[in-house]
Amino acid sequence: MPIHVPGHRNRSGRAKKPKKRNAVAVLSLTAMVDMFTVLTVFLLQNYATTGEVIFIPKEVKLPQAHTVKELKPSNVVVISSDRIMVNNDQVAEFQAVKEQQDWDIPALKDRVVALIEEGKKEESTLGSRVRKAMTDSKEPGAAEEEEDQVPQYMKITIQADKSVDFLTVKKVMYTVTEAGIAEINFAVIKLPDEIKEPSGDGS
Repeated sequence: MPIHVPGHRNRSGRAKKPKKRNAVAVLSLTAMVDMFTVLTVFLLQNYATTGEVIFIPKEVKLPQAHTVKELKPSNVVVISSDRIMVNNDQVAEFQAVKEQQDWDIPALKDRVVALIEEGKKEESTLGSRVRKAMTDSKEPGAAEEEEDQVPQYMKITIQADKSVDFLTVKKVMYTVTEAGIAEINFAVIKLPDEIKEPSGDGS
């Protein structure tokens, strides 16, 4: 009696040929999107910006200063000798603001209030919650330091031309503060460090 190899056979006793299997793998699109979202937020969170982080218009000549600190990204108010802008959008004429008696600038205030509301909405999105969870997963002190910082939408960077009078600058500062801004920074040009000549003893 012949010995047959185990397996499926037909009526005549011959072994059936194995069927080809479909090797197509099905990927979950939802899981892939979630993974890329977390990866993107992680890269944004750990990306360090240095140097110039804001655009300086050509018509604005910033004042110079010895003591400076690195500016973080924020909304920008530009005060030139012609106009007042918020993020490159003109909100008022400089001369009109300079001559007005009232310290409040309505168009500027409305624009800043709108930016704050937009910032609050963005803070409640999924990306912000993931970013906060990543911050909390770091060192305990890092999470506390992050909480103490002012949110980005509550900050304003003022680019004022060095020829602009201080009273107009104070009107702008008063208006953005009344709109809800908690931190105001001024953009300046850092003066180069003075080169100290070595004191020789004549030898």
